[in-house]
Amino acid sequence: MTALVKKGLAVSTASLTEPSSKGDLADAPVFTAENTIRTSITSSAYEIPRPLIDLARSKVHIPLTLLTTAAIRRIHTDPSCVKMKKGLVMDDPKRSIMDTSSGFPIETSLLPGQFNEAYKNFLKLLTKVADKTIVQEFREHRDFLTERDDFNDHFDIILAFDIEIRRKYFNSHTLLDETAYKQRWNEVRIDTKLARQEQAASSSSGSGGRYQPYPQRKNDTQPSSASGPSDGKPFRRGKGEYTSSDSLLCIICGRNGHKSYNCTHTQTIKGSPTICAWNDGKIVLKSNNAVVCISFNLGRCLTPRHNSDVLHVCSLCGNKSHHAAAKSC
Repeated sequence: MTALVKKGLAVSTASLTEPSSKGDLADAPVFTAENTIRTSITSSAYEIPRPLIDLARSKVHIPLTLLTTAAIRRIHTDPSCVKMKKGLVMDDPKRSIMDTSSGFPIETSLLPGQFNEAYKNFLKLLTKVADKTIVQEFREHRDFLTERDDFNDHFDIILAFDIEIRRKYFNSHTLLDETAYKQRWNEVRIDTKLARQEQAASSSSGSGGRYQPYPQRKNDTQPSSASGPSDGKPFRRGKGEYTSSDSLLCIICGRNGHKSYNCTHTQTIKGSPTICAWNDGKIVLKSNNAVVCISFNLGRCLTPRHNSDVLHVCSLCGNKSHHAAAKSC
């Protein structure tokens, strides 16, 4: 006899678990004894929300700012904060998933004290969509980052590297081997330190407020080896990706203030789905992985200096008649 019966509320168990006829399927109970999970854990911790699991299953990069305890609690207690949108999954444009660029802080705003908390939830999420080997790979990646000296002082480097590794995996199922992993880590360290120096120099000169997509460079050439590798290996840095300033223009989403390889937005500044992504040091079309010319979209390479495989199309909308920095779309 159930607890309901003991309390004098006798109810037919059949009416709780089965519809009276096939025509009543729509009225069948959603919550039943069979689908109820009983646990001995009394913690009030919230489980990973279903919208975030659906994002992972759709192979969409999930910002760590959506995996903090506060963000997960908010999703559970205020479902209206979750904005659903179609057109964000390139393989299935009709599929509606959570718009991670709406209503939550951008990933680069994550604080050092939130990293371990968010990553714990990321690994918990990963167990629901990945096998044990992949979960262990990311657990070791997390351990590598949290064991760095001066974690708080170098957090901008750590976060930039982590975002790149996770985005790359969700976009292309690709993980770096040990040699490439260490090489890329060193490259990100150099890039970020140079960015700090250039930002400090810009602030001290009082020129930081002037709009510029990226700093100009003679003949649009790669910097010398003193600034990092320029040997054409994987993760070669894109042209114009060497500074950090509030005046930067991201040519993936069209917003100012972050670099293209740090972009986590799924919509452009105008609200359209992003058509490009950062992959192996290049900007590529999500639809076919074709390489899009970075210099063209910064308003530099107006006369192609490369082969026809590198496209001169707007990285925001795909139009051939203008580039992203022109802000014509």
